[in-house]
Amino acid sequence: MTYSIMRLIELMGDQFPILLNSILERMPVIVAGGDIELVDDITESLSTLSPHRHKLVFWRDFTSESEILSVWEEEKHNYEVRRTVVCGLSGNLRLAMDRITHFAGWILTVPIGFTVLGVQVTENTLQDVTAHILKKSENCGILRVSSPSSITFSLVRHSNNSLEVEKKIVNKILIRKKQSLERIRRLLTKSLRGLNVSDHVLTAVLNLDDESDKITQDVFEEEINNYVHAARRAVTLLSRIRLVRELGASTTLTERNLYETIGWDGGDLPALIQFIRSEWHEDFSDCVKSGALSGLGAWVDSMWGT
Repeated sequence: MTYSIMRLIELMGDQFPILLNSILERMPVIVAGGDIELVDDITESLSTLSPHRHKLVFWRDFTSESEILSVWEEEKHNYEVRRTVVCGLSGNLRLAMDRITHFAGWILTVPIGFTVLGVQVTENTLQDVTAHILKKSENCGILRVSSPSSITFSLVRHSNNSLEVEKKIVNKILIRKKQSLERIRRLLTKSLRGLNVSDHVLTAVLNLDDESDKITQDVFEEEINNYVHAARRAVTLLSRIRLVRELGASTTLTERNLYETIGWDGGDLPALIQFIRSEWHEDFSDCVKSGALSGLGAWVDSMWGT
C-alpha cells in the first residue's frame, strides 16, 4: 500500500505541514514502527513529498558515505543538477549506522521489534539512531507508525518555523481538489440526466476516489515546483547582489522587492532563506533586509526585462 499525498494529509492533519517542511529542508526523518513492510512503504512514500528531487536508495544506488558526499559536492558547484532525497530501508539500518555520519536529506526506517543483520531493533535502538544522526545534524524528525491509519510526527528539537508556505500548499490542494471534483461530478450528473440507470451504476460512475488522488498529486507537485522555481530565481538574483557587495557596494534587497521580482506571493522570509540554504548550499541572509530599498529598484527590474 503506497500512501498518497491526500492520504498523508488526512492521517496527519496539522502535523503534515511540519513533516513537509522537514522534507523540504532536508532534515533527517526517521520512520519508526513495528510493521517492517509498512514502515518501508511509508519511507518510500515520503520521498514523493520532494518531487523535484532525485531519489537515491542506500545500498542500491550507493554504499558508502564518500559516494553520497560526492553527490552533495557536485550540488554545491552546479545549481542545475537535481538535488537528492535518500531512502534508507529497514534491511540496511545497521549498514547505514556503520557507514554514514551525515544524514541530511535522509528518510531512514527503524523497524522496532525486528532483527536486522543480527541486531535486535528496540526503542533503545531508536534512541541510539537519533543520537547518531544528531551528531552531525541540527535537528531530526521522528514519524511514529502505530498502524496503517495511525501516524504521528514530531521534531526532536523545537523549531520556530512559521510553516506558512507549507500550510498554503495544503490549503490550495484541498480547495482545488474540491473544485475539480465538483466540476467533474456536475458534468457527469448532467450527462446521466434523463437516463434510466440504477443507483448502483450512478454510484460507480460518480465514485472519483482515484481521480481525487491524481488531482491531489498534480496540484501538490505544481505548488512545490512553483516554490522551487521561485527560490531558484531568488538564488539568481541574490547571487548578483552578493557579487555587487563583494565589489564594495553596501547593497541589500528588501523582502518586498525580492518577492515582487521573483514572482512569489509572500511567505516567511527566513523560511525561504533556509530552503535556499538546504537546496543550493548558499546562505543569502545578509543580502535581504526589511526597510526601504536604496538605489536598486530599476536595476533589479531590468534583470527580468520589466
